[in-house]
Amino acid sequence: SSAASDVYKRQGILSMALANFDSWVHSPRTVLMLLFIIAICYLQMCGYKMTLNETGYTMHMGETLFYEFNFGCNMPMTTALFLIMVSELPRKIAYQQYSLIRSSRWKWMVAQILYCFMMVAAMVALILICIAIQALQVVTPGTGWSDIIRIAEKAIEPEEALVAQYILNQFTPFTALLLAILPMFCFWFTMVLVILMFGVWGASVVGVMVYAFIMVAHVIIYFEYFPFPMSMPMHFSTLRDIVSGVEDGMQLQEVARVMGGYAALIAGIIAVMLVSVKKVDMSFSNEK
Repeated sequence: SSAASDVYKRQGILSMALANFDSWVHSPRTVLMLLFIIAICYLQMCGYKMTLNETGYTMHMGETLFYEFNFGCNMPMTTALFLIMVSELPRKIAYQQYSLIRSSRWKWMVAQILYCFMMVAAMVALILICIAIQALQVVTPGTGWSDIIRIAEKAIEPEEALVAQYILNQFTPFTALLLAILPMFCFWFTMVLVILMFGVWGASVVGVMVYAFIMVAHVIIYFEYFPFPMSMPMHFSTLRDIVSGVEDGMQLQEVARVMGGYAALIAGIIAVMLVSVKKVDMSFSNEK
């Protein structure tokens, strides 16, 4: 029946994605980079503890997670490590040739996209878990925003709060955390899709070089000398950067505009890959 056939196809795509993900997780390069990322999370939390000690503030778990993800958890360094982890897309393993023979190219491509999604989700989850575990020793029990209580008690002025006013007014710590994760996730997902797209064309190193340039462009190029305003992609990688310089009350509109741009870009890259995968010659002769 067609229903049974559809189930089989979905299982086929998922099993291909999981096989790639399993190979990636057990790669020595991935394991080494993950250890570095755990160390970065530790250093981030050391800085956070110093901030709390200097200000004398107390924070709950939800607030702490939002605070770290709002700043991107040292986005340049974590992105560099993640770039090393995903520099080979699609993975040159013997299973790729087998899965291409056993399924259609379209299904294989969808599985690769799903595998990319899994990698980014795993990266975000790892950082979230590491920060949550290390935050246990500094957070206080409770929910809600501590800054709101401090402002209400006249202990601080609104501008002295650790969390921006537009967040305090419209979000809970949990929903604010989801908002802060969104640009990081979209930035990394776009990155791995670009590398995958060039990989399908037989030149994944080009995708890696593009993102390596993106990460250092603001250091080597003086964009303030350009005759028109210009923002580098890294500017759109964290919630704090996206809303910096935006007039009060317009922050969420700016976030929505950036997310719309990510959605269009991701959809475009996926469309290009689904079309081009049927036309390119694919070889996985460099099995590892």
